[in-house]
Amino acid sequence: MKKRLLFVFTIICLPILANAHHSTAANFTQEIISVKGIIERVRSVNPHSSILIKNTDDEGEITFWLIETTSRTTLNRQGVSLDVMEVGSEITATGRKGRREYTMYLQKISFEDGSEFFPRQDRD
Repeated sequence: MKKRLLFVFTIICLPILANAHHSTAANFTQEIISVKGIIERVRSVNPHSSILIKNTDDEGEITFWLIETTSRTTLNRQGVSLDVMEVGSEITATGRKGRREYTMYLQKISFEDGSEFFPRQDRD
């Protein structure tokens, strides 16, 4: 009887557990884009760390891009830190274009001095 109850409980909870985390494929396309801008804010938090950059196009129009990456916990476990991201630094962010306007999932950041930052990527 206990095995049957455990089985029923597991079947009932499975959809809840499966929905607990979403794949990056739900929010980001496979199209790779690059955006140049100035770092405005860095958030090293869970469940997704992010970098906000201000992009100014050739006509002087300003847009803010939200660059998402994996969680602070995952980055720390991998030995990667967002501490190298200084507010005011000019960068070029490359990653998967978001389904929402002005969003991206980070693959690489290039700094003015030629150095690059690569967070390890989540598996979808």
